[in-house]
Amino acid sequence: MKQYKVLHVSPTPLVDSPRKISVALDSYTEFESNHFIFTDYPGSIKGIFSNNSLLYSTQKDLIHTLIENADIIHIHNFLYPEQEEIIFNNSKSDTKFVYQAHSPLREGPNFVDYVPKMINFDKRCVVAQYHPRLYSTYTMLPNIVLENPYLNLIKDSEVPKVLFSPAHKRTGGRWNDKYSNELFIALKSLESLDKIEMIVAENYKPFELFQLRKQCHISIDEIVTGAFHQISLESLFAGNVTINNSDIFSKLAMEVTINSREEIPFYKANNHNIKDKLLFLVQNYELMREYQLKSFKFAKTYLQPDKLINLYTNMYKEVLDNV
Repeated sequence: MKQYKVLHVSPTPLVDSPRKISVALDSYTEFESNHFIFTDYPGSIKGIFSNNSLLYSTQKDLIHTLIENADIIHIHNFLYPEQEEIIFNNSKSDTKFVYQAHSPLREGPNFVDYVPKMINFDKRCVVAQYHPRLYSTYTMLPNIVLENPYLNLIKDSEVPKVLFSPAHKRTGGRWNDKYSNELFIALKSLESLDKIEMIVAENYKPFELFQLRKQCHISIDEIVTGAFHQISLESLFAGNVTINNSDIFSKLAMEVTINSREEIPFYKANNHNIKDKLLFLVQNYELMREYQLKSFKFAKTYLQPDKLINLYTNMYKEVLDNV
């Protein structure tokens, strides 16, 4: 029987990140873990990321029981005051509270630092991607991919399949931008020349999208901000050439956190050189295979969930020891 119970809670699904952490914790460690969300995303993406999460509006009694029994409650991104009150009023007097930031500051949804009204956090953490430069005193922790690493090396007879799955097409932010006209023009140009088969995937469930990614050779995250996102990690697991414009700080945050002895094998491009770099890549099959193999090996060596989740358990044990 597992000794400690952890409950993960987020205001929305946060593109499934908290649930994956919870699943890995429950599957590979001595901690029992569960997860719930207060509300689902609206509109066309409703149900896309929430199928395997408990929803407060439909499971109140069960969720109140989970809150009452939790030794650690791990809050992701923020809670509204009324949500925080539900957590605080139903938790034990000795419950430990952990906070983890997943979004940038000064952009939605985290326009300002989250300052809780009732909860005192025992630990503050942040996703180990571009975020630590905005939360410099927080403990870095990685996002987690649950799927098994997969490799589908491109054959000389194949046209490269390029997957682009932008979370949205809004522009004008600093870290939340995902879309660029330059990228889309470059992709359409190569497609018109039969140099690539372009797949633009929108509103796929995470499992469906990963199955599609496994059949592709190249995945594009975003080339606008200097960040990388969950897409890049999933691309590594799918053995794809992973295209983004991650800067040195974004990459180092992940590399230091996971204690990597190698550089993450991203194929970097930006709005100014994307057309030339894509053309060079898709005309060089050996280079594509080289990056695909590096992606697969990096995911298998450094990003397996049974290894990364130990960073969370070490943090929890530290919190529990500080009585």
